[in-house]
Amino acid sequence: MFYIRLRFLFMALCFIIGIALHVKFGIGSAWYLYLAGGIFLASSLFFGTVWAAFSSLQQGKIQEADMMLRLSKPTFLAKRHKAYYHFTKGMIALQNEQLSIGEKELEEALRLGLRTENDSALASLNLAHIAYKEKRWDVSRKYLDQAKYYKSDDLMIKDKVKELENALIHPYN
Repeated sequence: MFYIRLRFLFMALCFIIGIALHVKFGIGSAWYLYLAGGIFLASSLFFGTVWAAFSSLQQGKIQEADMMLRLSKPTFLAKRHKAYYHFTKGMIALQNEQLSIGEKELEEALRLGLRTENDSALASLNLAHIAYKEKRWDVSRKYLDQAKYYKSDDLMIKDKVKELENALIHPYN
């Protein structure tokens, strides 16, 4: 969280000092500060706080991840960052037991394309689990097959895939 605040502080300082230099000495003394502030602004718009939120989520800091994610607007994010925005938002929704929101966000993350096989398998596995809980067996099987397709090397994902596969053999038990 400190890094995010520091980035916004540097952006504001670049513009404030740039304006002061511009007024006092002209544009020749301030252009580089405007450029630096613009770069900070562009990076905030196109990359946001998605990776910081994703990192917090991986560490189990759900509230912190949610707070960081709220600082990003998905409209302007680059494609990969937008995918992880939706992935992180979906995982947070699942932690808060908001299954319909989590399902929508994870589907969008998969549609945009996640970076690693493990992340794609995890998103598919969570979608299969949501469908299983809602007794949509065909959808659950579809996402389970998709999770197996990704060839994840994560042992927890492999165990959960086997668990759900066994549960789908006799879904009414």
